[in-house]
Amino acid sequence: MKKNEKNKNRMAPVTEELEIPKMQAPEKTFYSCDVLVIGCGWAGLNAAAAARKTGADVLVVDKGTPGYSGLSSFSSSHQWYDAEMGDDLQACLDEMVMANEYLANIGWYKKWAEHSKETYQRLMDWGLLTQYPTGAESGHWVDGDWRHDDLTGYHEEFLYADRRNRWAEVLRENDIPWVSQTMIYDVIEEEGKVVGAIGFHVPTATVIRFSAKAVVMCMGGGSIKPVGFPTSCDTFDSDWIGYQHGLPIVGKEFDDFHFSASFAPGNVLTCNSWTYLENIWLTGGDISQETLLGRAQGEAKNLILPRIESVTRGLADYARTDIQPASGRGKSRSGKFEDPRKGKWTSDLPKGDTYGAAVGMQLHLGCGIFCGIDDLEGKTALEGLWVAGDGCNGSCVSGGSYLAATGFTSNFCSTQGYIAGEAAGKFIQDQSRTEISSGVWDTYEHEILAPMKKEKGFRPSWACDQLHSIMSPGWVTVVKTEESLTHTLGLVKEFQKNVLPLLKAGDAHELRLCHEVEHKALCAEMKLRASLERKESRGYHYRADYPYRNDEYLCYFTITKDGEDMRFDRIELKDEWKGDLSEPYEKRYRTFRFPGEQQALNLPEDDTIPSSGWSPTKAFSISPEPEKGGQS
Repeated sequence: MKKNEKNKNRMAPVTEELEIPKMQAPEKTFYSCDVLVIGCGWAGLNAAAAARKTGADVLVVDKGTPGYSGLSSFSSSHQWYDAEMGDDLQACLDEMVMANEYLANIGWYKKWAEHSKETYQRLMDWGLLTQYPTGAESGHWVDGDWRHDDLTGYHEEFLYADRRNRWAEVLRENDIPWVSQTMIYDVIEEEGKVVGAIGFHVPTATVIRFSAKAVVMCMGGGSIKPVGFPTSCDTFDSDWIGYQHGLPIVGKEFDDFHFSASFAPGNVLTCNSWTYLENIWLTGGDISQETLLGRAQGEAKNLILPRIESVTRGLADYARTDIQPASGRGKSRSGKFEDPRKGKWTSDLPKGDTYGAAVGMQLHLGCGIFCGIDDLEGKTALEGLWVAGDGCNGSCVSGGSYLAATGFTSNFCSTQGYIAGEAAGKFIQDQSRTEISSGVWDTYEHEILAPMKKEKGFRPSWACDQLHSIMSPGWVTVVKTEESLTHTLGLVKEFQKNVLPLLKAGDAHELRLCHEVEHKALCAEMKLRASLERKESRGYHYRADYPYRNDEYLCYFTITKDGEDMRFDRIELKDEWKGDLSEPYEKRYRTFRFPGEQQALNLPEDDTIPSSGWSPTKAFSISPEPEKGGQS
């Protein structure tokens, strides 16, 4: 036998020769319930349980699997307010106001403080906060090797404590059925009221219909492109749905962008392995008036300035063997032995050294559908529709930066979800069911399946790559200017005009991607327009041509669909949320200095204020001048 023939016989069959297994379509394609909960992370699970407790017939639908989709399965810490453990509510409020740049919704923060301890206890009772040995304590992590030692062995030893498995068990214990792997395309509105939803089974593209008296959307946020952070299931679905129904979207100018490792940018485990495998760390909410400034400055130095510098200065030298020492963050200062909040300790990890793990990721708790400045239950302007959770309810509780709390998101989403679910459960008690006509169902089904019926078109995976290439540069999402934003907005509009109408799905998987890339493109446009609208720097929004805070922008910008246009509205903040407006600028904004801020406003030097030292004029050839009405 010739050598090449011998090698040919040893070759594995190519993909085309293998039989691709066909997924079985679901037998049931129509569901009827009192309360439909879309999404089952922290918010969705609590919303479903609360609605069920009111006696409502509840159904949960999830694009993935309850406990395994979205960001809930990757939460690494959990905080709650506990006055009995010495927490100082006024100090917490003061920190929230100052650290989150005077945009924090204090109404929601107070609501959280009121309910957060009972939320913690509920989640503990459900088995979602079970504590177990760390990787270092168990012996599976030994010497800080950047290859992570024995991750598989650690996972298998403590599989019993994997909280993701508990989601389905909690649903069963509360007699709540669920539908998995089903992407909701839209909610159905009849005469200004939500009466159901429609979606499709992701593996088979089978259309599934839902009739409901009320809907609670807990669908998560999104990112334009997840690279080294696990946001792949979160694709701005709720923003797209809310926008189509004329609901206002808020917070789009703020991005919660994460770090990755330059030598392995797409490897989530490189920077997050032990964090995701170990405990969900119990952290404290207590701070004092003496420590709040230092904590706010420290968080800003760690979470804001390095991101800007990674774009403006390039990558630092990075040794792969460098590790991040284990440290305690957000631990309780009560001094009481019985306080379980010991802090966020993790086994050592490699350091992330570059921006780009989740381009365009929504700011935790700051972006989403806006329900009004006084709303404290997630009730939208559309009757019968509630929203809750990270990236879905634009509560703005985190203002523009999310600097005030380690582990705040998991408890807040759970608290907000429970409140929304309870409100929806009470709402349906005097509501009759609306019959949805076959014509309405058929129209939606045609829209859902349209990409599969095209003979020619663009592959959605290619389209996603094109959108990513437009939005991923650091001068688009991190260091923004009028010129860069305007130019990028033009590219996004061309993408929407020339690519989106021609998206073609060759199978069910691509059908999901077709709809998701449309949602991402809409969000990209909203992000760019909102960033152009806010002509200042604040929190996670940095304009190199306006590198300073301007109190004329102490407002929320909402975006609403107005025909074919996007309408912007200013939502003025309550005076008590704005801090002391009479304070001198350098005292009022003393957490950190944006690059170029000191030079633009001729501020005195202060060694106690974190600053990058980088000047935007060196890199962008601009001369930033304060806009009329700006701080001086």
